[in-house]
This record gives sequence, structure tokens and C-alpha cells, in this order.
Amino acid sequence: MKKILLSLLFISGFVASGFGQIFSQNFATEATSAEVSGLYVSSSAPGNSKFTAISTSTNSSASVVGGKLIIDKTSTSSNLATISYGGAAISLGSQVLKIKFSFQVNGTPSAGAGFTVLAGSTALANNNTVQSGAMGSHSRFAFTYTGNPGEYTVKPVGFGTASAAFSGAQTITFVINNLTSGGSLSYEAPNGSRETLPNDTWDLWIGNTRVFNDVAADGPTNSLDNFKLVTPSSAVVANVSFDDFVVTNETEPTTLPVSLTSFTAKANLQNIDLAWSTATETDNSHFDILRSGDGKTFTKIGDVKGNGTTDIAKNYTFIDKNALPGVNYYQLKQVDNNGNLALSEVEAVKSNVAASNLKVAASKQDGTVKLTVFAANEGKATFKIYDLNGRKITEQALNLSKGYSNVSVPFNGGNGLHIASLTTATETVTQKFIQ
Repeated sequence: MKKILLSLLFISGFVASGFGQIFSQNFATEATSAEVSGLYVSSSAPGNSKFTAISTSTNSSASVVGGKLIIDKTSTSSNLATISYGGAAISLGSQVLKIKFSFQVNGTPSAGAGFTVLAGSTALANNNTVQSGAMGSHSRFAFTYTGNPGEYTVKPVGFGTASAAFSGAQTITFVINNLTSGGSLSYEAPNGSRETLPNDTWDLWIGNTRVFNDVAADGPTNSLDNFKLVTPSSAVVANVSFDDFVVTNETEPTTLPVSLTSFTAKANLQNIDLAWSTATETDNSHFDILRSGDGKTFTKIGDVKGNGTTDIAKNYTFIDKNALPGVNYYQLKQVDNNGNLALSEVEAVKSNVAASNLKVAASKQDGTVKLTVFAANEGKATFKIYDLNGRKITEQALNLSKGYSNVSVPFNGGNGLHIASLTTATETVTQKFIQ
């Protein structure tokens, strides 16, 4: 479920999505094999806490190899390996967590349940199999090894359908919403889109693919003060790698130092003209221009350089020359020099682009007409050319891809005005052109 949260945005300035970093761990630079053998104590540096414990038991071990944390479970005998952060004296203090880390299965594991990733209260137990919030868990998911080399799936613990299989090093992004006010969260997804997460649900991304969407928390009354990764106590043998842990709090909105005074979107022939103005800017790197055809999922279609730091009003423009048919939704993503992000309000405008759009240019030199076609959907089409007397000169079947396509069609008609016709499953569009 995704929505445009205009309540989070206002025209007198950008509002950033909060992303206060709580925790990070890069094993290439922050740990040695000795430090992860048994207990790994938090760093004494203020604000630089690391894992409180990386523990293993019989027939499992933890080490750092090649800058990655390796958990090696060598037997199906009863044993447990955990990676923990938090505890009674440490609180993440967040209502919304984004937990990111790199994960890879090495070699060929035995098929069965692998690591479970849990987020919950400071009393979070090694509760890796039962789908219940009674053990401190708010939300969780599990890796399951397929038995094929380096391959695994993911699924909510205890219920639901497993994802497609993944392999190789992947970035895992686990986003959990526990807003006590019952509100939804707007967050930036790994693919650059803007997504909305309802209260007490979670999303899971592997790379740029969202594999689970709005999954209900199993323990919605539990807080989000801790997270833990736990192996099953038996049944599988596997060697896995972890690295690049980053945990952020997504609920700390801050106003970025760019004052937006206007933002408009207007249809202009087949294009959409965007214009916006700022009153002042501080460390403004650039603006990303985002577009959506449904008002839900936005993608980047261009960018415009900012003016750094200035107290002089600035005006900006951008022309979308590939507008979608129907209503187009536009949003500005402002990025400062530190990488902080902010989103403008959403502007909606109906384009002049038909569901199918056709542009024709004739070439006397090579005996062709060159078509630029926009198709709302993939499918078959028929292209025809007529003279002014209505006599058909040429006809050709086309297979159109969704979006814009460039096609060359042989044409040896005489000089003068002609009429081109493109017929799809739903409509016919025409255009006059001169040979």
C-alpha cells in the first residue's frame, strides 16, 4: 500500500525524511577475527557502538575473512549462532527502523531454515522459528537455503510464501514501522522510488527488488529497541557472510536549508514544462526530477544542478519531452552536498499525449519513413500510409514495446502531402507528413 503523503510536505520549504544513523558496522575496517571470536564488546568511542555480541556454540564459528563476518555452521547437531545489538542498557530509541546489510551464502548449504532477522524490544529472545510476538519480536523474516550452491529464499517467519531464489552478495533492506500514533511512513526505497509503509507493518527489499510489502508485524505491541540475527538450533549446515550493517531511524523530520517558493507543472503541446523557484539555498547540490503515472511509484527522469549557497532568489526549469498519456505526477527531490534528501509536494498535470502517440519523418535519401511511437501498452499495431486521394501506399505490421520506440518503415511514395495511420488494439492515430 503506497500513498502520496502531502501532509509531510509543504510549499514554503522542503521537508526531509529523517534518517538519523543509529548504528553501523563495516567489518573491513572495524573488527578483527579475534574480536568476533565469542563476545564482541561495544566500542568505547561515544556514539560508535558496535555489536554487543557475536556468539557461537558447538559446531559453529565466527571470524572475519576478506573484510566480511563469516558465520560457519558445520553440523546439524543442536547449536546456535547469534549476532546481537542492544540489550538492557542500550536502546535504539526508534519507532521506524531501516536495517541494511550485505548477505551472501557461500558454497552449498543443506536445505532448510537459515538465519532469522528480528527487530523488537531490548528483551528480544533467540526466538527464530515461532511466529509470535511473545518473545519481544516486533517484526522478523527468515532466510531459507534451497540446497543449491549459494542460493536462498526469504519469507515471513512461520507463515506466508517464500520469495523467488536469490544468490550472490545482495544488499538486504528491512524497513519496519512502529509509529505509536498509527501513522504511515514515507521512505526512500533502494530503487530510488518513494514508498509508504502503514503502521505496524514491514517491507523487505533484496537489492532493488521489493520481495515483501506491508507485512503485518507479529508483535505490534513490542518496541523497536534491538535487533538480532539467529541461526536455527539444528537441521542445517551453512557458511554465510555478513557486512556493511547500517541501521537508521527514519522518523526524525528536519527542514533542509532550501526554501522552495513555487513549483508548477504545465502541459505544453506534447511536453510538460516544470518550473520552480527558491528564495534561499544552503549547500544545495542538485534537484532530481521524479515522475509517476499513478501517483504512487516515482522514478527519476532527470536532474538539475543547484546553486550551492545563495540568498538570492533562483528560478529553475525542466522540460519532460517524454510525458506519459493522461495525468503525470511530478515531485522534486532536493539533495544537499552532504547527501541529505528532501521531497517537494506533488504536482499533477494532464498531458496532451494520446494513449498512442505518433511522429513521422520521411527521408528521401534512404527511402524510408522514421516513426517515433509512444505506446501505453506492449502489443501489435498496423502502420499505413495513404495519399490525399485515400489510396493506400504501404502497410506494415509492428510489434510495439511499452513506452517510446523508434521504427524505420520502407516508403517510396511520391512527393507531396501524405497521411500516416497507426492502429493499435484500442485506437487509431493519424499524422500528416510531407515527402
